[in-house]
Amino acid sequence: MSGIIVNIISTCRRGLWMFCVLVNVQFTLAQEEENKVLDEAAANATNPVAFVTKLQVQPNFAWKPDNARQVSLVTRLIQPAGNIGLPFIRSKDPTKIYTLYRLELPVISQTYPQKPSLNATGLSDIGLVDLIAVKQKWGLWGAGPALIIPTFNPAPVSAGKWCIGLTGLILNTKTKGLQFGMSVQQYYSFAGSGNIPARNFMLFQPILNKILDQGYFIGISPFLTFDWGNGTYNIPVSVNFGKAFAKNLSAFIAPQYVISGPNQGDFILQFQINAMFPPSVK
Repeated sequence: MSGIIVNIISTCRRGLWMFCVLVNVQFTLAQEEENKVLDEAAANATNPVAFVTKLQVQPNFAWKPDNARQVSLVTRLIQPAGNIGLPFIRSKDPTKIYTLYRLELPVISQTYPQKPSLNATGLSDIGLVDLIAVKQKWGLWGAGPALIIPTFNPAPVSAGKWCIGLTGLILNTKTKGLQFGMSVQQYYSFAGSGNIPARNFMLFQPILNKILDQGYFIGISPFLTFDWGNGTYNIPVSVNFGKAFAKNLSAFIAPQYVISGPNQGDFILQFQINAMFPPSVK
């Protein structure tokens, strides 16, 4: 009788052990799958030309010399499409060649105690980009036209000139979890207020992103501004820390400091909430 009881207890122990192993394996597989989804979301969030629809809301807080302050709220919509440049030129293979349309709407509020004439709140200049992206084995490159529309709403938060330009980008994504490249936007003014000098400037953005485990990411992607017309430039340094919380949601925070140029001494704190959706055209 005692032998039977011992066998029953032994069998129960083996069964319990097997059950625990099975649960642990299932939990590990589920955790690995979740991490894979989050890492993919982080890669899409940091890739500026990923084939994903993005709605980004980015508040920025700037502390300037002489107690000046600026707060901006940038809303950005990025929409990929299975065409080449224009809606009626269809791409034969949207997985390799596609277009990204980007609309940027910045609202700015600023106060300058030493220069009250610059105090203002309103919609700043609107940015439009039409970028054709081409995938390669090592990553992708892209190019296309860009347009800046002045708002004068009010004048202190607007550059006051219509500007047309070209934008180009190259991004290496071959190494898993790593992205590096650069983007360039060159603009020339062609219309606008006659009281404002013509504009000729370039925005240069180095790109370096590292995807960490569980959807975390870190990156360097400041915009350097070169004003060829005035012979000035702004050189900021920054680093962003972020996380993908789900397949369609990420956020980051990025402190930034301008080390050289007319805006030298500015400290900016950037936040961004990024919602991602499958594109309507695949």
